[in-house]
Amino acid sequence: QQSNRINKEGFMTLSSQEYRTQQQNRKAVVSKLRQFILEAYPRPKERKMRKGISKASKQRNKEDKKRRGNVKASRRRVDF
Repeated sequence: QQSNRINKEGFMTLSSQEYRTQQQNRKAVVSKLRQFILEAYPRPKERKMRKGISKASKQRNKEDKKRRGNVKASRRRVDF
């Protein structure tokens, strides 16, 4: 990403002339460097644990399935 800042010897050159003092400019360059590093290596996304089905919903699903089975059974041909 910042390949244009790397010279032939393999060194990355950063400069800053925002402030009047050398010390403030050095701090600015260090913060720029930190920013470049954070952009180049983003942190991995934190995984969220998947939550399963609750006991109540499992019970509800079971009852619904039983009810549907009974409806289908009542549609069958009746033997006399």
